Formats: sequence, structure tokens, C-alpha cells
Amino acid sequence: MFSYYPMKIGDHVTIGERSVVQAAQIGSYVQIGKDCVIGRFVIIKDCCKIEDNTVIPPNAVVPSFSVYRGSPGKVVDELPESIQEVMEAKTKDHYAKFIPNTETR
Repeated sequence: MFSYYPMKIGDHVTIGERSVVQAAQIGSYVQIGKDCVIGRFVIIKDCCKIEDNTVIPPNAVVPSFSVYRGSPGKVVDELPESIQEVMEAKTKDHYAKFIPNTETR
């Protein structure tokens, strides 16, 4: 029998190239690096960074304001409380590149 569980992704989330994400939930203001593997039913809380080439095993919970690295991923650092504003500005700047400039028409 096959069960379908929808993935919930918050606001201002970036996912790097070639990453495989099978998480149940990704909070807001999360950065997932390149070539990462996020296992089934993982919960990533708000304001986290998963560095390049990190593997998060199934059913893990990544706490808020943490930086994960390695295989399997482990906490290696903490993020400042200002990370929310930094991530929001970064994602808005990135997506602004895809909005056509109406002044040149």
C-alpha cells in the first residue's frame, strides 16, 4: 500500500542544486545547500542552514537556529536571531531577478 504525505515548505526557503528532499516539513527562513539528502519524514524548524553535501537521516528533527553539516548531519554551529531578516532579503533579491522590469516597456 502506498501513502502520500504532502511536504510543507515555509516562506523564504532555498534548496541547492542536486539536493534530494523527502522531508515532511521545512520551516521558514531555511537554506539547504547543494548535493544534500534530506530523508523521509524529516522536520526542519524555522531559521536553519543545512550545509552542502549534508545527509539528514529519516525522522530527524532539525532545531531552529542551527547549522547542520556532515553525513550523518550534526549540529556544528548556531545562527543569530537576525538570520530571519538576512534570509528574507536574500530570497527577495534573488526572485526580483525573475520579475520583468515594467519601466523598459
